[in-house]
Amino acid sequence: MVLFMGCSNSDVEEETEPDVEVHTEPEPVLLPSFDDVVIKDGFTFDMQRAVKIDISFSQMQGFTVISVYSATDPDTNTPINLLEKAEIHNAMKYTSLLPVPSYAESMVVVINGDSYAELELPIDKTNHIHYLVE
Repeated sequence: MVLFMGCSNSDVEEETEPDVEVHTEPEPVLLPSFDDVVIKDGFTFDMQRAVKIDISFSQMQGFTVISVYSATDPDTNTPINLLEKAEIHNAMKYTSLLPVPSYAESMVVVINGDSYAELELPIDKTNHIHYLVE
């Protein structure tokens, strides 16, 4: 004969194991490659590009200061975002290679600080600016 002894108390809560949430990693979503993505209106992932600037002078320049800006302020119509300020001595040419935002279509060049002689020069398809100052 087997006899079990113990007490039963219905007021005591049974100990249960806590609920454990199991996290599983979601299946990766396969996206097409960048070659397969269609992007509107000639968008490019490039944030900037290198633009070569060639400014030639018809006469020898003893001392000339050249300032290159990426834009013109629409409210004040003054050049903004100075990219480079250079000096040339006894030269007939200024050449530079500058990083420019990819959306820029032109650059503003100021010669000798003369705001009346600002030149807005277009960037061609080969990322080059050519200009002859006469």
